[in-house]
Amino acid sequence: MGYPNPSHGRETPVLSKYFGDPEARTLAGWRARGGYESLEKALGMDPVEIQTMVKDSGLRGRGGAGFPTGIKWSFMRPDGKTHYLCCNADESEPGTFKDREIMRWTPHGLVEGVALGAHAIYAETAYIYIRGEFTEPIARVTAAVEEAYAAGILGANAMGTGRRLDVHVHRGAGAYICGEETALMNSLEGRRGNPRIKPPFPAVAGLFGQPTTINNVETLTAVPYIIKHGADWYQGLGRDDNPKSRGTKLFSVCGNISRPGNYEVTMGFPFGEFLNELCGGALPGREIKAVIPGGSSVPILTREEAEGALMDYEGMVAAGTMLGSGGVIVFDDKQDMVKQIARLARFYAHESCAQCSQCREGTAWTTRILERIAAGDGHARDFDTLLSIGENMSGKTICVLSDSCATPVASGLKKFRHEFEAKLGPDRSRGVVPVMLTTNRSAVA
Repeated sequence: MGYPNPSHGRETPVLSKYFGDPEARTLAGWRARGGYESLEKALGMDPVEIQTMVKDSGLRGRGGAGFPTGIKWSFMRPDGKTHYLCCNADESEPGTFKDREIMRWTPHGLVEGVALGAHAIYAETAYIYIRGEFTEPIARVTAAVEEAYAAGILGANAMGTGRRLDVHVHRGAGAYICGEETALMNSLEGRRGNPRIKPPFPAVAGLFGQPTTINNVETLTAVPYIIKHGADWYQGLGRDDNPKSRGTKLFSVCGNISRPGNYEVTMGFPFGEFLNELCGGALPGREIKAVIPGGSSVPILTREEAEGALMDYEGMVAAGTMLGSGGVIVFDDKQDMVKQIARLARFYAHESCAQCSQCREGTAWTTRILERIAAGDGHARDFDTLLSIGENMSGKTICVLSDSCATPVASGLKKFRHEFEAKLGPDRSRGVVPVMLTTNRSAVA
């Protein structure tokens, strides 16, 4: 499967420049395209200098949280302890598939970013934790690591510098919860993939009890380009009136859209133009009804809200949602939003690790109620019950999986209430619609 590059003239291909190019997968091909030049340069730099450059670039975590990468790295100081870098490649968020393509087409780009990041945080050992179902990406990244060792790029004398850099590929077992950074570390240690209570935070006591940094695939793959072209170059990518969101971002687009796929645009790109020009708009004879812009765990937008939004962290917050992982899910006017929201809730109920009672019980009961409403057997009081459950799930658990279930339910009830009400029978539709539906509750924000 190949990708035209760029697939649209308004894209800004940086990380996706070689998607569809099979020669870029090999060590020789990657080096011919400038690969590992940034790592060689970085190995001659002090880690603090690298941290400062990444901080000045404005790069923020591309896994969903959006925390400034350079600041995250600056938490790691030479303290005589063993440090670890973990690359989170457990891409399991529904609607998100951009990390998969990085690993499929430019695995050496990821390996270079991982090795560079490890050096920047005083680590000699890094782990790439890959989602278990990603058979091809696992094979590609494993082959790239083996090529890098054979060429002396990795190992006890990385690129002839006398520095040790070891990179290990770890295959997950298909658990969504292991995409949460502390559950990922538990899994790497051979334990059940349950999230840990914080504090202590990973930078203090992470993998094997040592200081650890966890970064996303897209984040780490961007770093060699920053080292090569400079912080000012990366700062120059994005809308002029928002210095907080810089660079390019990969967006995965799926659902009821004419041209699904991965697109790379600068931060702050107009979402309406993105959907209608780059992605081709709705399928013939249909109209877009709703959009989830950042993976299934963020609030749903109506078409009007989406078309007025800007594709960066602050732009999405202003629209009432979040940028998240950049997984764009599109629903057209043929879709039943009650059934689609119930489907999302079912996913989270299935993937809950069951460690926290609010999540274990809340996701299960949310799913049961939504499926009953979708089947036409709902009551008006179910709306209040769903929102009450969501309130008790949000912000009260070790990780945010329960919040991820509550958020699309609350935003869906608020914005598509008429579809929920249409599922109620004539003898069950009486009752006052709760005031919670029309207020800005924390579960919706």
